[in-house]
Amino acid sequence: MLNLSNIAKFEKNRLISDTAWIILLEITLVSGLIMRFCSNNEDIDWNGFTWIAFPFDFDYISQGSDGRFPHVTVSVSNVTRTVEGYLEQEGGGVGAKVRVMVVMSTHLDIKRAEQELEFTVKSTSYNREWVVFVLSGAINLQRRVPERRFFKNFCPFMYKGPECRSVSELPTCDKTLKNCKERLNATRFGGEPGIPMGGLYNARE
Repeated sequence: MLNLSNIAKFEKNRLISDTAWIILLEITLVSGLIMRFCSNNEDIDWNGFTWIAFPFDFDYISQGSDGRFPHVTVSVSNVTRTVEGYLEQEGGGVGAKVRVMVVMSTHLDIKRAEQELEFTVKSTSYNREWVVFVLSGAINLQRRVPERRFFKNFCPFMYKGPECRSVSELPTCDKTLKNCKERLNATRFGGEPGIPMGGLYNARE
């Protein structure tokens, strides 16, 4: 199951939403050169970097019967020859690291991607239209094991953040239910006061 933030779940479940899900592609070559692209009709600024609107596409290949990691093929536009030029300087780009992230167009202030995968480039090829990367070794960097943790008397929400939404004039909160009640915000307390003593449960969604 996707481990989405509460904001992302809200946007996903809305009948009408102006939010677009933008895929980010970050390619870090062995030399340290980083290329950042986004699946959007214009460049975006996210997490301190500019992501260039650039055509790319994914073709997922199922995991083989021999138990090997599934491979992913990503094709990046080669019309400008920009990516091809970098790869020629890097000996083909084998060994480069590729991160694939998903963010929301209307919430680019959120610095944590909703989903994030990391791959290693195993091989590359190119023609006049596309540079094709064959990737392997997907690691879901956002997936928790266990996926969820329930706290009896601790709220995981950022104080006055989008989940908390406290309007209290008090500048800080220690994330306890007592503090939440003092700020007249107990209905949005993110902990689970009903669980037995012990304070912490692990669970899978």
